[in-house]
Amino acid sequence: MPEVGRLPHSGRGCIVLSKQIVEFFTVPVPTSINYGQVASSYDLSRCVEPAIAVALIDGLRSLRARCILEIGAGTGNYTGALTASGLSVVAVDRSPSMVKIGAQKTMARWTIADASALPLRARSVDAIAGVNVLHHLALPAALAEFRRVARGGAVLQAVVRENLETLWYRHYFPEIDDVLLPLHPTLGGLITAMFQGGFRRVAAAKIFYSGRGDMTFEAARTRPHLLFDSSFRASTSGFRRLESVGIARGLAELEHDLDSGAFARIAAPFDAAHIAAADCVLITAR
Repeated sequence: MPEVGRLPHSGRGCIVLSKQIVEFFTVPVPTSINYGQVASSYDLSRCVEPAIAVALIDGLRSLRARCILEIGAGTGNYTGALTASGLSVVAVDRSPSMVKIGAQKTMARWTIADASALPLRARSVDAIAGVNVLHHLALPAALAEFRRVARGGAVLQAVVRENLETLWYRHYFPEIDDVLLPLHPTLGGLITAMFQGGFRRVAAAKIFYSGRGDMTFEAARTRPHLLFDSSFRASTSGFRRLESVGIARGLAELEHDLDSGAFARIAAPFDAAHIAAADCVLITAR
């Protein structure tokens, strides 16, 4: 891919924000998720989403990054895509079980560490990269740590609140609004947190998933029957945060609406909002 000087986007719109944003935002410390419990089966449902990988690599090239630190690298799916593109990667995750799998799959240097206390010297890598990790971190503190160790900046994919609000899941699992939405900043809140963390220029672009393979929390948007698969639900931190009683109640209602034909009417306004909000965003910060 050619080197680019601006943030790539899906064609649906690119947002560039300046430091005049004044919204104050702090993400609460998230409920702990034990990825050691799902590490061995994680790759059965999770893989690289091509739209994210392309945007992530192009964003890093816009920063002229060669040596990067990947935060929340998990089992190394995106780590492999990054190293295959020619980048030198230090991969960090706080789950020893995930790191063990990732280290066997990729050529990266792996480290078990928490993103809020990175075992790296100041300005020791060109850039930070991360996919689906920000909602597991306390912001803006973790972003200040990213700014400390990166010379050039950061390229971070994130699901922001505007993305989640377009999920019809909220109709069947209203607990999402109480349990999940607070962990995901608004786009404006995330941009503000980036500035609070020490970054000076921030750009955001929308990403629409291809739907090819990666079973993210949002994957059932177009395939509602996925929600009846307990292994799918177990593979996403979103459903692991919900209570079993609420999940059972929501599934029963969903099954009824799918059988009766009512589901299409219920999902329609959420899907219309999704066209404007996209599935996630890519943040490039300097």
